[in-house]
Amino acid sequence: MEIGLLSMQRVNNYGSFWQAYCLKQIIENDLESFHSNTVEFIDIIPGKEDTRTKFKPSFSLEKLKKIPYYIHQKKKKKIFANSQREVLGCSNKANYKADYDAIIIGSDEVFNFVQKSPWGFSPQLYGNIKNNHVSSYAACFGFTTLFDIEKYGVSDTIRKALSNLRQISVRDQNSADIVERLTGIIPEIHLDPVLVGDLPNFSLSADVLGRYILVYSYDFRLTDINIIKQVKSLARKSKCKIYSVGFYQEWCDKNIIVNPKQLIDYFFSAQYIVTDTFHGTIFSACCHKKFVTVIRDTNKHKLHDLLLRLNMLDRLVTNQDNIEQVLVKDIDYDSFEKLRQNEHNRTKEYLRKCLSKKNRS
Repeated sequence: MEIGLLSMQRVNNYGSFWQAYCLKQIIENDLESFHSNTVEFIDIIPGKEDTRTKFKPSFSLEKLKKIPYYIHQKKKKKIFANSQREVLGCSNKANYKADYDAIIIGSDEVFNFVQKSPWGFSPQLYGNIKNNHVSSYAACFGFTTLFDIEKYGVSDTIRKALSNLRQISVRDQNSADIVERLTGIIPEIHLDPVLVGDLPNFSLSADVLGRYILVYSYDFRLTDINIIKQVKSLARKSKCKIYSVGFYQEWCDKNIIVNPKQLIDYFFSAQYIVTDTFHGTIFSACCHKKFVTVIRDTNKHKLHDLLLRLNMLDRLVTNQDNIEQVLVKDIDYDSFEKLRQNEHNRTKEYLRKCLSKKNRS
């Protein structure tokens, strides 16, 4: 079969990169009855109905003070372009074709049109595609709410697009609730592809890198004084450096630019990990590390949902908690791996349904 995967593969984000990679690998390699699958990534068609949430570059004197950050960003953009081409197989030319045997939308926040993006609001991401064999896998509305959907007047557009899907899968309860409210369809809930797929082998070692605490948070976002003090205190006690890997944090000992493969190497070799992101949490768990996930009002719902499904709610912390006390606790990774295997099997069964010639059940 020739399969199109409509994902976030062009986004210069490590989580977006690896979820696209892992879903592609599962479809190509893990579905025993579909071993002849050829998977191509489809690009997102910019929205025409509503561009109020479209990203618009801006300039300010404040940004001029962040020259090291912008140098960091420029290098990272080039690195991602190379990895998207060499590892994911993305061509330099956008692919908008729809005549595939089947199309899968997902994973990541493909349903989250409120986030600022180069494409604005694109009905294509919800299923408005000229193909009768379209499904979603672990799609997410992110922080988009039903109120937002009604506020921007896109309820009917999204409802109609979602109703075109043969199978609907989301990755969290909030997304499931929105789909059910809009369409009356109860979607399946699956884990992110990184959790049910396979990341590449690791190549770096702690002996080469030295001992370090890895900080994984979007640029300039982890700035709470209490968190910084606690991380620095643990670094002194454990004789570790503090590395911000992939993103820029002024207070860390090093800000390290890496390609997506190297990022996983750094996760694997870290002594401890402090993150406040969805995929940072997933990378930490997949590498069997001691970690904490910092929550705030803007991320608490999706991170709570994720760690609830992984039976790791005890890794959630706020800026008021004793982070060191949580970081040093052991994690039951035997149970985690059993859960991953069970969810991997569920994912394969679901994707078989998506690729079958039968009508939606």
